[in-house]
Amino acid sequence: MKKTFTILATVTFASAVFAQVLTQNATPNVVSPTGSVSCSSQTGGYTSDNSYLRVFKLSDYGINYDYTITNVAFGVQTANGTFPVEVGIYTTTGVFPTGTVTPVGAAVPVTVSTANNLGMVNTGTSLTRVIPSGSTFVVEVWHDGSAETPPQQFFMGTNNGAQTGPSYLASTDCGGIAPTATGTGALAGFASAKWVMTITGQNATLGTTEVINSRDLQIYPNPVKDILKFKFGNNLKSESIDIFDMNGRVMTSISNSKNVNEVNLSSYTKGNYILKVKANDGKVYIQKIIKE
Repeated sequence: MKKTFTILATVTFASAVFAQVLTQNATPNVVSPTGSVSCSSQTGGYTSDNSYLRVFKLSDYGINYDYTITNVAFGVQTANGTFPVEVGIYTTTGVFPTGTVTPVGAAVPVTVSTANNLGMVNTGTSLTRVIPSGSTFVVEVWHDGSAETPPQQFFMGTNNGAQTGPSYLASTDCGGIAPTATGTGALAGFASAKWVMTITGQNATLGTTEVINSRDLQIYPNPVKDILKFKFGNNLKSESIDIFDMNGRVMTSISNSKNVNEVNLSSYTKGNYILKVKANDGKVYIQKIIKE
């Protein structure tokens, strides 16, 4: 049976419903109702042997220590039932996807369902993986619904907001495609397919939970020219604010006893910076800032 790459907006399946912590989405954990792509069979009604991948470099988030991943959250745009997908983590050397990729422990099954459409699914306590300092790692969400009864459809959640890194799709069933960045090569027509993933972890030495690009901390605008504003959700309050350059040097440090919710970056040179905000829940929330 012929299989083709299909963008979700054009799929004719009757049941389709349109969905640190480290993330690469300007609006983390928000899933769009359209834009996903998957190797799929329109006649068979399933999505087939898809690996959805994103690459994270610890140093991009100001993490210069062993990082213990404790949760992976990923977006679901469409799931047409209840079934498992697998979440795998790998370290990679060289430039992905041409470098050497090494599994960090076994992949873990995670159940997704129609109730998760346009939302997020967490691996939770089933995942604990240590990523060595200085590493680049890959997160994979894998699903194959071709041999199931009834046929399974899974489309990864997307968000086509400002991106800080590419998304990749691989599938042996669709022409044996190796990991390919969406919007390029065989996936040139699917530039909007940007997977929503966030990674939660801890400093492996100190045990401090660091949340990268959590939805609990909203920053705007990003990119920023002058004033960077931020606010917490879930009734959290900030206790301290630190901004680092990409070499780990402290650019701004504020003990936030007066509940400051904005920082003037007009004197910063153009480039990338790391915002770390410690909240009253004891966690440190990390986001990457782009200064225009």
